[in-house]
Amino acid sequence: MVRKNHSPQSLNTDTSARYKGTSYRQDAFNKYLVCYAAEGIRFSVGTLVFFFLNVFLLIPIFSVPFQFLYASILLPILAVMNVWAIALIIAPRRLQLNYVLFRGVFGVVCSLGFIIMVQKFAYGMLGLTTPWYAIASFTLYGLALFQYSKFHLRKLQQSTHGEKARVSAQMPLTTLALLTGAGYILANISLAFVTQQTVVVVLICVYTMLAFVVFHFIMDLHRYYWLLHHRLK
Repeated sequence: MVRKNHSPQSLNTDTSARYKGTSYRQDAFNKYLVCYAAEGIRFSVGTLVFFFLNVFLLIPIFSVPFQFLYASILLPILAVMNVWAIALIIAPRRLQLNYVLFRGVFGVVCSLGFIIMVQKFAYGMLGLTTPWYAIASFTLYGLALFQYSKFHLRKLQQSTHGEKARVSAQMPLTTLALLTGAGYILANISLAFVTQQTVVVVLICVYTMLAFVVFHFIMDLHRYYWLLHHRLK
């Protein structure tokens, strides 16, 4: 009986075969469909909600001038996110899959919350009256999210190339997050040196950048869909 030899090329072809029914590469998709470690859920949830979400949204909501419209939109959602976060902290292992959904919802709430806060800065503090600023803001936001989603899904259609490629892809996101956080701090320090209008413009830029940074979390909704799909099979 003749024994067949498998060349490296054929092995690579098998490894990078497309996932059944999709255009995703098998190797990339297998690494994609992994739940986050239960040990890190408590710290991650506490950082995302109790620090990041609450601090960056509650402070501008209650800042002068207080406007009921923005508070009525965001406060109920923030209350739900905080209760959800407490549940994840209490039972991280039981809700390990649910944490993936939580990250996706967090990304939506956080990103849209920042864009809504930008409207308060523009209309409540700068005194804009034209509706075109809000229309342009949400239109550009939608286009940016659409393009980011296309880029994210395109990566699943390509074969993975090791840890080095993934680390290099994550570096710009980390750098951008650090820069936006530093910008927020500098904006507050500048209160003593520049006019209020200048500070508001800086905050608009910082919050807009933050809204784009958390697109990364929104894509966990796609991950959750496929994880749930496999579990229900």
